[in-house]
Amino acid sequence: MFWILITNVYGRMDVLWFPLSDNVRNVILVYTLRSDRKIKGDIRLNVSIKSPNKKEFLDSVKNKSPNSNYIVMFYEGAIGWDEANIKSRIKGKSFEVGFEKSISGYKTLKTSSLILAYNISKDDSMALFKRNGLFIRPCFECVFYDRLGYYLEVVSDSSYTIIGVIKRGDEIVLRLPPKVYKTSSTIYSFVPLSDLKEGKYTLLINIISPSSGESISLERDFYVSPFGDDIASFIDYIATPDEKKEFQKAITLEARLNFLKRFWQKRGMKFYLEFRNRVIHADTAFATPTLKGRYTDMGRIYIKKGKPDEIDRVDVSLQDKPYIRWVYYTGGGYNYIFGDPVGTGEYVLIKTNDPEEIKYIRPSGVPSLDINPETHWGW
Repeated sequence: MFWILITNVYGRMDVLWFPLSDNVRNVILVYTLRSDRKIKGDIRLNVSIKSPNKKEFLDSVKNKSPNSNYIVMFYEGAIGWDEANIKSRIKGKSFEVGFEKSISGYKTLKTSSLILAYNISKDDSMALFKRNGLFIRPCFECVFYDRLGYYLEVVSDSSYTIIGVIKRGDEIVLRLPPKVYKTSSTIYSFVPLSDLKEGKYTLLINIISPSSGESISLERDFYVSPFGDDIASFIDYIATPDEKKEFQKAITLEARLNFLKRFWQKRGMKFYLEFRNRVIHADTAFATPTLKGRYTDMGRIYIKKGKPDEIDRVDVSLQDKPYIRWVYYTGGGYNYIFGDPVGTGEYVLIKTNDPEEIKYIRPSGVPSLDINPETHWGW
């Protein structure tokens, strides 16, 4: 798993696997591409999987780019429990990026890959995977703040012990309580991170079977930061043009986190926490079936200005279209009139004396610079 820079595109390949049977495991290849400009046109994915003493498996898939600077692609297949070398190459109109990763072979003791997750529950509409009655919202570039979730499946006919630690570099900063399991199990847990400082860490899990003499080590890197979710990165309405350009050029996760840390520290943590509360309220109060609340006109004004000092409502009648007027006595004395002319439930801005809003044009698509819209560690 590594990043390669080809012109202005970074790419990453993550390999996940889950047990299907004693002979076969389900393998999922996850590719993430990020550029400082939109990736357009067709994208060709070539995959090679080679295990010792077996014929090389080759496949090629063509996808159309969603015209975005952030793309996630999946490739799914089934392979044995042998050691395997996986090579992939993704080629677009103006870039080409390659990946190579070896995954371990297994004997009698088998595991899934170690999955880091923002949420693991029995009901989650945003989950990417469902395994053994659990909905898993995994992360591939992981940024946590208050807690870390991890998921693991172990296949074994005998008892085994799981030991885990969190390391920062070579230093162990947290030890997880060891636990003994008697047979195959689905294992998931949440680890509190409140005592960890900002930075990069590694979760290391060891599975030890005394009867078979086998042991398996699995590890995943992650970051701890209060600026790693889709609210911290939603700077569209408050960043200067130069700041937006700088953030757009910060392609790697570490560069983006460093930018966001500077961005919010410059404005102060009190401002940041108030901003978070406004975005959360906007997403809850002004959402439509097709838009998060933050992307609506009401959501945008609320995030920028806060709660109105006065709200006037006019009920729907046969002659009049509904409208709502927000008044702010401070900060310029601006008025905003919202209407729902076609009855969709979304109130759009139809009149204002705010010169900034008069000139505002809502971008097409989702107007966001978010790191990852599926990232929600919450507060």
